[in-house]
Amino acid sequence: MLSTWWIALLILAAMALFVYSSLTYDFTQDDAYISFRYAANFLDGKGLVFNAGERVEGYTNFLWVMLMALFKGLFGIDYLSTSRLFGVLSGALIFYLLYLLLRSHFEQLHWLIYAALAVMLLSNQSLAYWSIASLETSTFACMALAALVAEYRKPQLTPALLVIATLLRPEGAVVFGAILFDRIIIERKFPTFFFLMYFVPLLPFAVFKLVYYGSLFPNPYYAKSGVGLEYIASGLEYTWYFLRTIGVYGVILAVPLAALTLIKGHWTQYRLLYLYVFLYTAYIIWVGGDVLKVYRFFVPVVPVLCFLFVVSAVESLATVRQKQQAFALALLVAGSFSVGSYLLARDHVKAYWVAEQQITGKMHFMGTMLKKHMGKNFSLAASTIGMVGYQLLGHRIIDMLGLTDASIARNPETISGMTSSWKERRFNSRYLLEQQPDFILFSTGYKPSAPAERALMLHSEFRQGYRTTGFLRDQAYKVVWQRWRDIDMSRDRVFPDMEFVNKFNEGYYLQGQSAVQPALDAFNDAYRRLGEDFPLLYAAMGYCLLSLNQNDSARICLRKAIAADSLCWEAYPKLALLASRQNDTISVNRYQNFLMRHTPWLFDGSYVAPRRGLLASPSVAD
Repeated sequence: MLSTWWIALLILAAMALFVYSSLTYDFTQDDAYISFRYAANFLDGKGLVFNAGERVEGYTNFLWVMLMALFKGLFGIDYLSTSRLFGVLSGALIFYLLYLLLRSHFEQLHWLIYAALAVMLLSNQSLAYWSIASLETSTFACMALAALVAEYRKPQLTPALLVIATLLRPEGAVVFGAILFDRIIIERKFPTFFFLMYFVPLLPFAVFKLVYYGSLFPNPYYAKSGVGLEYIASGLEYTWYFLRTIGVYGVILAVPLAALTLIKGHWTQYRLLYLYVFLYTAYIIWVGGDVLKVYRFFVPVVPVLCFLFVVSAVESLATVRQKQQAFALALLVAGSFSVGSYLLARDHVKAYWVAEQQITGKMHFMGTMLKKHMGKNFSLAASTIGMVGYQLLGHRIIDMLGLTDASIARNPETISGMTSSWKERRFNSRYLLEQQPDFILFSTGYKPSAPAERALMLHSEFRQGYRTTGFLRDQAYKVVWQRWRDIDMSRDRVFPDMEFVNKFNEGYYLQGQSAVQPALDAFNDAYRRLGEDFPLLYAAMGYCLLSLNQNDSARICLRKAIAADSLCWEAYPKLALLASRQNDTISVNRYQNFLMRHTPWLFDGSYVAPRRGLLASPSVAD
């Protein structure tokens, strides 16, 4: 009885610590706003679409989107609050489900065993990180684990839980596959009734997808995934990084694998869990891992891995020690592992946490300023569409990576020499330019980083039909490419040298690192390769020359920039600086007045960022 009370207190304490850990992150992942936009359009009567009139399944979390819409429509609860509530509660519920899983395998469960498991899971930052991020990750992980627990305790509930999991994420089919395989082994025949209990409830959803979207597979499947060694290599890299950091150089997997060979009957008792881990990990490798780097795809696997680690340690130690000693040593082993896991993953998690806040903050700013200064009837193409798309409800948003655009996802271009660290490698720059978006927003400002961004730079119609403009934030400008004339692809010339784009990108990177002379060299190389007027390139070279105090050469470059494009705004402040050095106040005032007349938004410094974590409040987005 005392042990039962101890375990109950441990469960509550673990849940409380987990909730606290989740709340300390206090951020929203940019992709969550894609779901919010689908829910908002659905409630607005436009359909389950990202853009009005475009039936594209750009989400992979149908039930999650419906949950957001339901709570907003019936109770008026905003999407951010609903997603955080369900995310954190689901993460906390995992701690109780693990208790039930332990009870399924231990007739008399000692509190030390649960303590070891709770310590391991609490040290794993990925679960807390993704529970607060407003995505469906922890809720799906909870339902996947619930299905596994049900299979041990109440198997009649398993199909219903699997259906819910699959409606949350397509990977529910992987969980189903593991359980199906285990039942085939047990029953030595195909479990037809179980199969039908899973598939029949999903048939209406499949029919809806085929009729409404024209495909069983969600559009991100085409945009992100593929088949081939390239994807497998990426998946192996993703998996090894997880094992090396969170898994402490594979120890999280080595201990359960060792138990398979050392303990008689271990495989039979825990076969389903091993099948689940192996099958799900194989799936992760097959699809190439995940774009989001904080171990997101492994969140559904982590609770089961922690469980297998603890029970394997307990049973292995019990072969050489008394039970009480084995339990205490298992807690010590789990605690030592947890310290290593936390320390190895800490910097990685923190770096991406900071980066995610920066990107959502930037996109909130850009969406706000575009709405404020550019009217109501503009379109935008971007390679990061979550926050900016939610801020610009009612505007057409083109996802340059193809997540919400079927033409890009299913008809990708290929360009020789294209290299990028981005996992989203699909693009169709010609199609994108034919859509004539009013604005194109690169993820890193001036630098074309994603393949979709780099490809645009090769088109003469992009270089000649778009110019940058910017908005002032924290004494620096965040830029967006603005279309200033109609795009006519019949006159487009595709520049064949990808190295021009690489050097252009390198120049801006080096300039940001204050390596002015190397940046100038890179810009000069890009200019020689291009061999034509490009106002932005002239302005970049002029800036570098000015920083090197080569005033005459800087003046020549800056004047070439405005000769090629009178609204190349980057050149005017530098020309004004040169004029001020010569006490030419007339020219200084002329340059400033020109910008104030033609680009007044450059002088708007009124933006105030919302508090972290509240970037999707209805008062801002609606």
